[in-house]
Amino acid sequence: MMNKEKTILFVMPRLPFPASSGRKTSLYNYCKILSEELGYRLVVAAFLETDDNPDNKPDFIDRLVILPKANSLKKIFFILNYSLLLKKKPMQVSLYWSNEAKKIIDKLVEDEKPDFVIGDMIRTTEYIKDINTYRIADLDDRISLRYERQLEINAADINPYGAFLKSFPKIIQKIMLIKPLKLFVVKNEIHLLKKYEIEISKICDKTILVAQKEADKINEDLHDNKAISIPIGVDTQYFSYRTSKKNGNLIGFLGAMSVAHNEHAVRYFANDILPLILKEIADAQFLIIGGGASEDLQKLSSSHIKFTGKVDDVRDYMEKCKVFVCPMTFGSGIKTKNLEAMAMGVATVTTNIGAENIDAVSNHDWIIADDKTEFANAVIELLKNDHKRQLIGLNGCKYINENWTWNVAKTAFENLLS
Repeated sequence: MMNKEKTILFVMPRLPFPASSGRKTSLYNYCKILSEELGYRLVVAAFLETDDNPDNKPDFIDRLVILPKANSLKKIFFILNYSLLLKKKPMQVSLYWSNEAKKIIDKLVEDEKPDFVIGDMIRTTEYIKDINTYRIADLDDRISLRYERQLEINAADINPYGAFLKSFPKIIQKIMLIKPLKLFVVKNEIHLLKKYEIEISKICDKTILVAQKEADKINEDLHDNKAISIPIGVDTQYFSYRTSKKNGNLIGFLGAMSVAHNEHAVRYFANDILPLILKEIADAQFLIIGGGASEDLQKLSSSHIKFTGKVDDVRDYMEKCKVFVCPMTFGSGIKTKNLEAMAMGVATVTTNIGAENIDAVSNHDWIIADDKTEFANAVIELLKNDHKRQLIGLNGCKYINENWTWNVAKTAFENLLS
């Protein structure tokens, strides 16, 4: 049994298990590294998302505390007061604020006397900023940049309220999504997020982002060197190279469909790119792996477009795909889905947004194409050319194994906490 002399309190907006999405996979592995490999007593305080089960807590979390969410009326008050009227806090903060949760976190600090406290994403950093210990803001990525890009690309479909919108009656939802109103809300949110990202980085002792480029931008804005990069990794034993079951012309995409940039990527591929592929390869199919697709999105279903819904093991579906696509037009940070597909040896085609912060070489480790015709042609060539597809898949797998394992994150955490 490891003698854990120092304690980390990690405050999260979701449970870090199971590793069923990009961010949850990161949190799962961060916790595992901090506890099992670096020897810290790990206390996790987290809110629950739909289908989260605290009973499945892994052994490397020494103590788990579930935080209470504010009710809908309080959330509405916090948003109207702090985000829209006073313009003090982004909606991302207001939606996750709970006075009861703050009391629980403060009591945890009093009882556990943590050596470090980490707040995951902007949603929880508000809870740690006044704690008298070494404070780390783990922002993941600059969400202000993600919203800004979404506004530029896809203003018509943007939803600044997220899943919270569904808690209102449908008539209220329609009012909240009236274009002038929602554009005011999202522009206000971008302004508040930019301001808050800098403010919380000034207050906390260190700020973590997954991408070095985004950490550099924070430091430039701060005129300081407080932001660092801790890159995400891939469990290369779990997402290992596979060659079997690639019989049909199956094109895969992986992600939570409730996330705006994933939904838009699926629509873009289905409406603008897939028809070009079908002209050359009539039996091509687009397989969307992951849950959360809305009824409206599922209307895309056809003999050429299939939704799997939430699955127990994404590898069982990924290994059937000859090509993996990530046709993102907005987003930020690092796209874990690309890393996982490449680790499995699935030849990958993505955009410059999808490739951002991953320095793999186009036409060697994967293919990068922004123009819809170039993107379609890249997929067509990989489906038709077995040799090139296999070579790109092998090169991508090798690249991930050499550059994107969790050992990189372990070293970064060692340096940070020392």
